Amino acid sequence: MNHSQLVLAVALGAAGIASAHTDDPKINDRFGPFKGPGWIATQSGETAPLRSLGFESSGDITLHAWLSLDDFGSPDTGNDCWGYVSPSGREYGLVGHSDGTAFVEVTNPSSPVIVEQISGPNSLWRDIKVFGHHAYAVSEGGSGIQVIDMSGIDNGNVTLVNTVTTGGTNATHNIIINEDSGYLYRAGGGDNGLRIYDLNADPVNPPYVGSWTHKYVHDAQIVTFPFGSPYAGREVAFCCAGFNSGWNETGLTIVDVTNKSNIYIIAEMQHTNNNYSHQGWLTEDFQYFYLNDELDEQNTGSLTTTRIIDVSSLESPVQVGTCTTGSISIDHNLYIKGNTMYQANYRSGLRIFDITDRLNPVQTAWFDTYPGSDAASFNGIWSNYPFFPSGTVIGSDLERGMFIWTVTAPSVEAELLDPVPEMLDPAGGDSFRISATLADGATYDSAASMLRWNDGSGWTDSPLSIETPGNPMVLRATFGISECGNSVDFEAIVAATDGFTATPASGTALSANDILTSFEDNCETNPGWSVNNDCTDGQWGRGIPTGGGDRGDPPSDGDGSGRCWLTDNVAGNSDVDGGTTTLVSPVLDASAPDSIVEYTRWYSNDFGAAPNEDVFNVRVSDDAGTSWILLEQVGPGGPEASGGWYTVQYDLASVPGLEANDQFRVAFEASDLGDGSVVEAAVDGIRISAIDCESCVGDIDGNGTVDVEDVLEAIAGFGSIYDVDDILIIIGAFGNDC
Repeated sequence: MNHSQLVLAVALGAAGIASAHTDDPKINDRFGPFKGPGWIATQSGETAPLRSLGFESSGDITLHAWLSLDDFGSPDTGNDCWGYVSPSGREYGLVGHSDGTAFVEVTNPSSPVIVEQISGPNSLWRDIKVFGHHAYAVSEGGSGIQVIDMSGIDNGNVTLVNTVTTGGTNATHNIIINEDSGYLYRAGGGDNGLRIYDLNADPVNPPYVGSWTHKYVHDAQIVTFPFGSPYAGREVAFCCAGFNSGWNETGLTIVDVTNKSNIYIIAEMQHTNNNYSHQGWLTEDFQYFYLNDELDEQNTGSLTTTRIIDVSSLESPVQVGTCTTGSISIDHNLYIKGNTMYQANYRSGLRIFDITDRLNPVQTAWFDTYPGSDAASFNGIWSNYPFFPSGTVIGSDLERGMFIWTVTAPSVEAELLDPVPEMLDPAGGDSFRISATLADGATYDSAASMLRWNDGSGWTDSPLSIETPGNPMVLRATFGISECGNSVDFEAIVAATDGFTATPASGTALSANDILTSFEDNCETNPGWSVNNDCTDGQWGRGIPTGGGDRGDPPSDGDGSGRCWLTDNVAGNSDVDGGTTTLVSPVLDASAPDSIVEYTRWYSNDFGAAPNEDVFNVRVSDDAGTSWILLEQVGPGGPEASGGWYTVQYDLASVPGLEANDQFRVAFEASDLGDGSVVEAAVDGIRISAIDCESCVGDIDGNGTVDVEDVLEAIAGFGSIYDVDDILIIIGAFGNDC
């Protein structure tokens, strides 16, 4: 892997998908699906995710299988999921996608089998729930409620037996079934609240028995309340409601739906920083409701946040806390089983919390299904289902299909005692310590515990050394030789003999002797930038962002220093209008070999009457600005044109037509060319640097010569730090003076 950053542009692949429910921005972030097969443990001979898949995880979670959208016949997107257990005890995942619903046996999670697929109207949005041996599927694409008979699923038979079209518009966003009462509720779809059907009367053709249309309901959990006067035995709906079609008081609405002809509101509340009350779930003691807001991260730049609402008094619900993953990704669907909360959070994947302490949830594990970015965009995992008796958990992903995991108590836990070096000596020898603790009865597996790294030439495994025995024990991970100038991917693995592993460290470091920086600007002062304008409003200026994140402007700077360059930094949030504003650097020195330009940028063009019509251009010059070369273009669509700070870097030697010299300039160009568009841009943390590789590879002891001492040290570390290739490199460099 070269040290310069690879930038991928993925073509849009969601053309033809039915339109969203009111105000849902999900349609705007569509990328094409992952192409190719997924991964199944029994077919690969492995019981843990392959490194080559690129997924990252932490904690007590094991991937058993991944079925890609290609495995389901190549639909455009995945969406929701649910589960079913047949009378024989066999377990099935019900997975929605843009073309219908798939029925997948997961009894053996390492060997899933696609039993059947039932076609449905093409739609980005689909939801499935179960009552008895029937599944009920709905979509924003219309066609009402599909009733699917699963009585013969153990024999491979799944059949569409009816489509229910009573109850108004056929579009539906979510479906809710109270298995205790036997009532089915359709939520959303246009501007609808709840539409109600009696499954007890006829599960194949349930009659439509009522509705509640006070406000839009996005999703709900509906239960028969078990205790407390006067609600014991009554049917209560916990509705994530509001926002659509003028109902902007979004939050939690608690509704008594016992009498279908006399439905009434018990209580309403608006949670903090409320943007779009999306979905939530009750704790099993019915005391707390955990709620996700789908738009607060994207609209306000907040961290992924779940609200904790005390509902012990149904008439007086009150928010009593929050919890966060620490990411900036958007939260979506969450479910609670026992004292564990399972969250499907788009680009940051499946997140698992211990909620034994209801007000202080602790994140215990995660699995990221969208590698590479946790940005606040609508990609990645949609939902999960954690209620199988076996403990198997499934997840459904917009671009990557279906995932199957188990979540178990860890037999080994590990944490870093030292920070991992961000820059590695190409000659090897950099190390860090790990503290490892074994559960009662667990045994340390020294053969499977290792530091793995890859500098672009393939993975190298180096055993961890025991520095201090005991429980906990102290382990040391040591890097070997790597190619100077390359990025080095790495992961540290601590294993128990039962196969469980902990990964206390993973990431990327740079192999280099030093970083030579010729220019670095955190935008707190102005070293000579200039601004050229032909726009009527919105020119570049330097300052602390004041717009508050309204209509796509940055709520803060990009590097945390305070100031940045940004367009139209005024209260009331004006934007670029009527032309182009260009920010031009002073003349810079980029003459060092393999110089890199790096900057952090913000760009938004998805607000206003004409979204996604403009672009943000970055240009570079090698003649002090006489001529310019396009370095990158952001937009008109895609997640990086919807706000958010992104750090990018380019190896200037690889830019066609550019000679990296001391007459270098960079220019940032924001334009308003679309009638009615809203354009905001910002830049921060601009740097020009180069990697110093002027040293002798093989000089292990750092005395300036590759000599006998280096060979002896390599032989002493053979099998742990160094391998045959390393020995050969040192022998080949023998006698070199640095």
